[in-house]
Amino acid sequence: MIKRIWTWWRIISVIILPMVIFLFAGGLLRSLSSDDLVIILFFVVTLIFLIHVFMACAFPKRFECMRIVKKYLSFKELKSYIKKEQFSKFEFKDKSDSFSLYYSENWLFVSDVYIPRKMILDMVSFKREWYSSYADIGIVTKNGDYVTIAKVNSDIQKIAVDSLLKNFPEFKNSVEVLKNVLRKSFYKTLKAEFEKEVTTKKDFITYIG
Repeated sequence: MIKRIWTWWRIISVIILPMVIFLFAGGLLRSLSSDDLVIILFFVVTLIFLIHVFMACAFPKRFECMRIVKKYLSFKELKSYIKKEQFSKFEFKDKSDSFSLYYSENWLFVSDVYIPRKMILDMVSFKREWYSSYADIGIVTKNGDYVTIAKVNSDIQKIAVDSLLKNFPEFKNSVEVLKNVLRKSFYKTLKAEFEKEVTTKKDFITYIG
């Protein structure tokens, strides 16, 4: 179930990008003698972009699968947990919008993110803009994060939500959480409260069971 961090795409990128950066750096040095501002600017912007991509590939700030647990578990530790789980697939099928997620007794795998089920505060569905014809369905975690499950047409929003509520007892779609879902302060408060209760890796492991 768990995705590899060092994919072939990432490995090849880390090998090839330094060579490309070196070539463009040489081009920039040669362009400086031409006094052509457009060419110089092109090389500068391209170099900045390439260096940014290289840094993101070689030294990522975080891997998406660990977004919820990165403060407490290493990738190796997360992998050991996931290997013990038996995952099943939940699918919502509709002719206009379909989505799926994976679940086990203790974990959900949603939008490439692993979420301990005991860390789920609620599932919510809402429109980010009142005029939009689409609604977000997502998970709010107890440590102050939000993970999107799907974006669906508002015509089938209720059907999709009811299907999730029926299959996952930790989902409530409560009004109290929904009222705060767009407020950044809400997530900051959740994070602060969670970190007061769970301060160490041992606390976290006990918390998620």
